[in-house]
Amino acid sequence: MINGSLFHFEKIIILLSLLTGATVTKSLPEKVLVAPVPCTMSNGKPRPYPCEFAIQTVWFMGKNGNVVGKITPGNTSVKLPKSKADSSFTSTAGESFIYTVAVDFRRINVPAFPKKEVTIPGLGFYTISTSTVDSPISPGELTVVRRLDVGPSLPKSGLRPVRASFKLQLNYAMSGGQPTLIAPVRYIQIANPITFTKFPSSINLYRDRAEAWITCSASVDFSK
Repeated sequence: MINGSLFHFEKIIILLSLLTGATVTKSLPEKVLVAPVPCTMSNGKPRPYPCEFAIQTVWFMGKNGNVVGKITPGNTSVKLPKSKADSSFTSTAGESFIYTVAVDFRRINVPAFPKKEVTIPGLGFYTISTSTVDSPISPGELTVVRRLDVGPSLPKSGLRPVRASFKLQLNYAMSGGQPTLIAPVRYIQIANPITFTKFPSSINLYRDRAEAWITCSASVDFSK
């Protein structure tokens, strides 16, 4: 009888929540993060191998490590204050500004293939690369900016994401009396070197072969 009363009471609560717009929540046990669906490629088809990571936030830091901007998968454009650049220099070609970039990403799938051990101290297995085009298709369009190791196990939900940092240089030349941004970074990817080579040659877009990627538009705000 008690169980029946509790069931009846729970139904009343749910009905009231539907009428008032309130949200009923239940306490669930902690679970590891798992990608809800297989990763898809640019053509909308499932990726042959589940992508290992998801990029959450890309932070831009200037003097004293202060955050001066960020991009996310839903907002990929940022203007960085000139006065807060980590450093800058002038040359005959123009003026350059340097910021620190920190990529926060999280593992969402285990590796499709066992990673190869790197015997050189300090040289990690996974690569983080940038490109001045938003969809690279050849090695010459990528620049490796960081190598790091990431554990193969899925993290617990409360664990902080992995963070990897590198330097970003934004170069400006004068054109018509105005500073013009020259060949800025437009793309960041995280790659598993083994999985990257397992794709058929018909899949030539690097964003489809990468474990995670994000396009970006970073520029300098000369008024700040």
